[in-house]
Amino acid sequence: MKALRYLLIAVSALLLLAALIAPRLIGPKVEEVLQQQLANQPNIELTGYQRGWFSAEALTLLKGKDGATEVFSEIKHGPLLFTSRGPRIGVLYAKTRLTGNELEPALRRQLEAYYGSLDDLGPGLKNSPILVETVVGANNRVTNTLRLQPIDRNEGDQQIQFEGASIRLVTDYRGQQQDSSFKLGEFVRMDGHREALYLQSGSGEFKLDPSGAGTLQLKLPLVRTNNDSGPLELRDVTLSYTGKLVARHTLNVQTELSLPEIQSSTPASSLTQRVNLPEISYDDLHHYLYSLLLSPSAQRSWPQVFARPLKLQQQLDIATANGPMQLQLDVDWKGTPKNHSVQNDKLFWLDNLNGTANISAAEQALMQSPLIAQASALKQYGFLQERDGQLNMLLQLERGNLQVNGQLLPADLFILAMTSGF
Repeated sequence: MKALRYLLIAVSALLLLAALIAPRLIGPKVEEVLQQQLANQPNIELTGYQRGWFSAEALTLLKGKDGATEVFSEIKHGPLLFTSRGPRIGVLYAKTRLTGNELEPALRRQLEAYYGSLDDLGPGLKNSPILVETVVGANNRVTNTLRLQPIDRNEGDQQIQFEGASIRLVTDYRGQQQDSSFKLGEFVRMDGHREALYLQSGSGEFKLDPSGAGTLQLKLPLVRTNNDSGPLELRDVTLSYTGKLVARHTLNVQTELSLPEIQSSTPASSLTQRVNLPEISYDDLHHYLYSLLLSPSAQRSWPQVFARPLKLQQQLDIATANGPMQLQLDVDWKGTPKNHSVQNDKLFWLDNLNGTANISAAEQALMQSPLIAQASALKQYGFLQERDGQLNMLLQLERGNLQVNGQLLPADLFILAMTSGF
């Protein structure tokens, strides 16, 4: 018995010694690997690193289009890690948050729109609205979880409640992505006593390479909005993305939005939209995402938005109580020429646009849609052709020459008809 007791004591002492020594052995290796990985990331700069026995601290700059964002990381060395989800065996556990010292303007605008002034979140953004937890396990798995903190804010007559969200990105040690997912908590925005927007908790899955190639799918069980146009309710909304690398720094992007059940003041009962970008460079894709999603609409400059080239194919199918409607687009936009003098020609952009648009709709569906004024004018001047209860129009544009249903037509006259300006 004494021998067994001594053996247990010896083993316990060895385990304790290993637990004390291992962090000191792991720490330098972690720092070495971190430096190697960041050396290959031109938009990430490690500005400070302080290593202790059991932990380390790091300051990092993430460089964006209009500035940089500083983040602070607290790193705990293994083998025993105390994470927010309990103890684990692994190499390291890190928590990364915004510092507030440097923040890209577009990101600040987006965060303050929902979280209020970031100056109210404590010195050094101790209550950072964005938190990233990283666990490097001993099983060839690296799990990064980005968390958006909950919101409960009243400002004037507007109230926002949000249960928070999380994005779980799992890779192996080489960065090859494995099973990854995200969850969106319930979101409610009230304008006075009116529910302006409601999102029921949703979820999604994705598998994306750093190049943008891969797949993503989002599911939202229920979306409700209420504005001056009336209430709108969408059920079982799905959004999917597929990206394929077709050349260096160039993607083929396909998206599909499905709204299988629509309840609104309009006759529309369902909608499906498919968009295909055959070839788009990283820079052009970033430009359009940044211009259209991150820039406030009031500050958006359309000549600036469409400064870059864009090839796009789209099919939109809408089912209504009065029949189906369909729009097919094939656009080849060359971009706005540099140093182009617009003068008084408001339609100069047509010279750089090639493409076709095919509109087909049940007559009752189109004439009872919100586009009734434009549809009536186009039908009156023969641009919308009627056949067996269907209205059809084919537009073809090439180097500034516009054909409507095969007939050449001055572009300015067609624009006047579209805007009911005849």
